[in-house]
Amino acid sequence: MTDTGETLELARCGSCQARFLPNEGSCPRCASTAIERYTVSGLGEVVAATELEFPAEGWRSPHVLALIELPDAVRLLAIVEGGVPAVGSVVSVRRDGQLYRAHAEPDGPVADERGEGESPRTG
Repeated sequence: MTDTGETLELARCGSCQARFLPNEGSCPRCASTAIERYTVSGLGEVVAATELEFPAEGWRSPHVLALIELPDAVRLLAIVEGGVPAVGSVVSVRRDGQLYRAHAEPDGPVADERGEGESPRTG
């Protein structure tokens, strides 16, 4: 895994130690307002991915989404730029306003028709 230099901001509850994506409110687990923000690497592992041929109005087709696990076991849903990444592959994640966008490593595995890993991309 290479470090792209990208970082993401996460939040940790000072009361129950829950880790989550930053929000304007209190801790989603215990409702404490003792929230600390910190940064982690923007690299994460794909837990699940799908391609929507008929996405909601306003989104182009195909629309690729992936559930990505970041450091500290925080998971997020991201729009994938490129093809459907294989489960277990590493992607670079960045925040774009209220959305998260993921980009697969150029030599990482791509998913086959069943969504399972295949050989690394070539060319």
